[in-house]
Parts: sequence; C-alpha cells; structure tokens
Amino acid sequence: MIDRYTLSTPKEVLEKHFNASFLIEFISRYNAAPTQDLPVITQDNTAHFQYFKWGLISNWANNKKMSPKLFNLDTETLSKKASHQKSLKSHRCLIPVDGFYVWKPFAKKKAIPYFISRTDKKPLAIAGIWEEKDDFNEKANHTFIMITQHSDERMTPYQENMPLCLGEKEIASWMNAGTTAPEIEEIIKATHSWPLTAHPVSPLIANLAKDSPSLIEHSQPSDQHGNYTLFQ
Repeated sequence: MIDRYTLSTPKEVLEKHFNASFLIEFISRYNAAPTQDLPVITQDNTAHFQYFKWGLISNWANNKKMSPKLFNLDTETLSKKASHQKSLKSHRCLIPVDGFYVWKPFAKKKAIPYFISRTDKKPLAIAGIWEEKDDFNEKANHTFIMITQHSDERMTPYQENMPLCLGEKEIASWMNAGTTAPEIEEIIKATHSWPLTAHPVSPLIANLAKDSPSLIEHSQPSDQHGNYTLFQ
C-alpha cells in the first residue's frame, strides 16, 4: 500500500508545472497521510488546486484503523468494479506529489522505509478518482483515492505496488472530459516506467506528528523499531 507521500516543491513551480493555481495558502508536506486535506486537481476544474480528504470518508467508522482499500485503489479492481465506473467517467483527478514512501520487507514482520522520487526531482502526477458525499448537516465532503498499479521491475524489490504516475500525454487524456472509456482503460492498463531513485529514511514517518524536511533525508536503514540492519 501507499499511505505516505510528500509535496514540498515550491508553490510557483507546482503552479507552472500543472498549469493550475492555489487559491489558499500552500504548506509543504513531508508526511502526507490518509484522512488529511491534500491538494488535487479535478477534471472539471483544471485551473485550480482543491483540498480534498485522502480516503473514502463515507466508509470510515469509529476511528478504527483505516483499510488500505479506502485510500488505495489498484487498477485491476478499478477496471472490474461497476461501482467505480461513474467516478472513472466523470470524477477523475490528479494528485501532485514530489515523492512517496514505501516499506521494503527484509525479515518476518520487519521492513525499512524508503523514499521514492524522480531522479530529476520534478513533481509526479498520480492518477486518482474523487467523490462528494453530504454529511448529516448536509455539508458536502470531498474525498479522493489514489490509484495504484503493479510495481515495475525496479520497484518490485521495495514493494509489490506503486502509484499510477502519468506522463504529459496521459495527463491530458486523463483530465479531458471527452476521453472515451476505452482510452481511459488503456491508460490504466499501460505500464508506466519512470526514472526513479530510492534511499532509506527514518522510520519516524510512521508518526503522523512528524512532518519536516528531515523525514526525506538519507538515513541508516532500520526497521520500525529502530533496529539497524545491513540490508539496503
């Protein structure tokens, strides 16, 4: 699963890269996580970043541990489930990130966190879908879910799945309301390969109270309990 990412690229660079503007203050994030308000660009408003909650809020209950199925949606499930087809048709979005975290297993029930980003340090555009639900006070709540795909051969050693990151051509099609269902299906099923780099980071990313540049710094590989290992 992908449950942490970063967005610390300067505001001006993001606005130029995605050709969209922020209407509220932009704050750099180094430990973005499900249930938080995070910027996305929707296909019906490509001119602005909007802040939606990460995760399908309609399914949250009693503060229980959030299921990965509520914030990650793999391409196979997306293609098969009719319940997602409406969102796929008219509620597509882009999730801007400049890196994401994965946990590389190295022993039974142990893993090392790694930070993944483009080698050229440019932002990534992750495909997503969003929904709107009214709460008991008839207030509209907007949420999004990240689409993932099977990892390519370079990412497989770290994790079995990775975000569905789109190139410029795919972004244009993904955000175009006139794109046909077969064309969207082609984007979902295509293999998207990126020049990515990875390095181990501190297991402190597991603590949502931590959100600082130090989280993406290269760290001696250690498991979630702080035990050091020679595996990299």
